[in-house]
Amino acid sequence: MDAADLVLEGGGVKGAGLAGAVATLSEKYTFHRVAGTSAGAIVASFVAAGLTSELESIMVSTDFSKFEDQGGGLLRYLGRIGQAQQVLFHQGVFKGEALHTWIADTLAKAGVRTWGDLRVDGTDSSTPMHERYRLVVVVSDISRGRMLQLPWDYPNLLGQDPDTMPVADAVRASASIPFFFRPWNLPVRKDVAAGHDKIVLTDGGMLSNFPIAMFDDETDHPTIGVKLSARLSLQQYGWRPVTDPLSLGKALIATMASAHDQVYVDKESVCSRTVFVDTSGVSSTDFHLSNPTKQDLHDRGVAAAQKFLSTWDFSAWKQKYGQETGYLPQIAPTTVST
Repeated sequence: MDAADLVLEGGGVKGAGLAGAVATLSEKYTFHRVAGTSAGAIVASFVAAGLTSELESIMVSTDFSKFEDQGGGLLRYLGRIGQAQQVLFHQGVFKGEALHTWIADTLAKAGVRTWGDLRVDGTDSSTPMHERYRLVVVVSDISRGRMLQLPWDYPNLLGQDPDTMPVADAVRASASIPFFFRPWNLPVRKDVAAGHDKIVLTDGGMLSNFPIAMFDDETDHPTIGVKLSARLSLQQYGWRPVTDPLSLGKALIATMASAHDQVYVDKESVCSRTVFVDTSGVSSTDFHLSNPTKQDLHDRGVAAAQKFLSTWDFSAWKQKYGQETGYLPQIAPTTVST
């Protein structure tokens, strides 16, 4: 079976679509390293833990409504007013503790608790950090206004040994959908954080929802991406009306979550190595999706991956786009002596 690296886009509760695509891709490939953001980070962590064959059951049968663990006492009974109060006082409607527990328990069943459990076989402290682990998750560090790639950034930007840090903490941080889940705190060494002992993290999708170029240091196997949307032309992108403060806020968040990656997705070199799962008609924050709807998302992922594999040829792709993406060495210009 061939090897591949895998990058999964975030998409809230639409993660069943990722599961279907991954299951189909796994029939041809073993995944060397996996990366993801938000829901993509959740599914990626399960893949890295060796749970690929169980993804359908996990992502379809899990009742996502249990993640709506709203705190605040009486505020929970006040509908939208109570939710607004939760955001005002706690930076999110839901605590996210149930989500964290589910991630941690699912990983623990596969024997994964800390990043040390996700080491690539044969690596040690002399192995470059970006080659050492099977999983990478993207989070947004809003304390310092930068993107983190965990576990790669643990030593330099958090002053922590990744082998000792819980995987579920980083995945939960990446899934902190703004205003829905409360931000997540991670410990940081004071000498690398201006005297502070923790940083505040939110959904990695704010800065990179589809980090497709993350593994482009490889030369002998492909990086395949999975996006939770149909492939669109420039003329097909939706228009966001901005007519009031609320619509402005929504447009700002949507732009932050997509503009960075759109630079890459518009390139044919990226589109041609990406599985596009059409999840239209499903809201990424509808935590009450029925099992049939989640099964349909899974099946759409299966169909999209089958379509991709029917035409995908890594050798031809590398020959056409290798120099652009880093898979082939740049050819130095010929110097003519006179």
